[in-house]
Amino acid sequence: MGTISTEKLMKKLENQEKIFIAYIGQLTHPRLASAYASAGVDSIILDLEHGPFNPENIGDIAAEYNALDFPVIARIQDCEYHCISKCVDQGCDAILVPRTETLAQVETAISSMRFHPIGKKGVGGRACLRGDSIEEFNRKRLIFIQIESPLGVDTLDEMLTRYGNEIAGVIIGPYDLSIMCETPLDFTGEKFLACVHKTVEICKSHNKSVGMFMDDLEAAKKWADSGMNIFWTAPEAVCMQMGLKAFADGIAEL
Repeated sequence: MGTISTEKLMKKLENQEKIFIAYIGQLTHPRLASAYASAGVDSIILDLEHGPFNPENIGDIAAEYNALDFPVIARIQDCEYHCISKCVDQGCDAILVPRTETLAQVETAISSMRFHPIGKKGVGGRACLRGDSIEEFNRKRLIFIQIESPLGVDTLDEMLTRYGNEIAGVIIGPYDLSIMCETPLDFTGEKFLACVHKTVEICKSHNKSVGMFMDDLEAAKKWADSGMNIFWTAPEAVCMQMGLKAFADGIAEL
């Protein structure tokens, strides 16, 4: 299966089609790009918040994906200008803003991600424009927000009402959300489930793609039934283990 471009990803987000975003949070080798780009994955998230990625190594990794026209999303450390602008300067196609709770965070993300007249981003970096005009850049660099608290859920409708045209999609962070709902790592609690379902309902009312981090395919099947269309899953270590296990089982059956 061939690679998917940012334009194709944008269309799938707009149409709320099923989107598979893989997670890379441990392995920093850029040569992983060809495997992900040819496997039917729609995009990847490189984890700067919790993983080993940083402004010093993300550029080389993004360059490999750029060469394959495969979209790269950076989960930034925090919603600040230098965290956002530098990721796209190094070649990332999108950012995921963790712990989004306020309109001010969304405003900061837009201002840091967009050139004038929309925002106040500066021009710079190895791969900032990558051949795009200012207008194309403002249209094609995507902003995802991550909802991880009841406050974020309560503010989401206003976020999408004011800035829905700048938000490409909404992704729930279930681990932190469960903690903020006072049922740590329990994804069956009443308050947790109410927050998840309310997030989905709000996004659907705004015709906005929505999803969540999911541990495995079984979780993805469950949440697909709730109306989610973004499936963020498949950590690279799990994928490697599954692939090796399949080979080991095959060898054992020879």
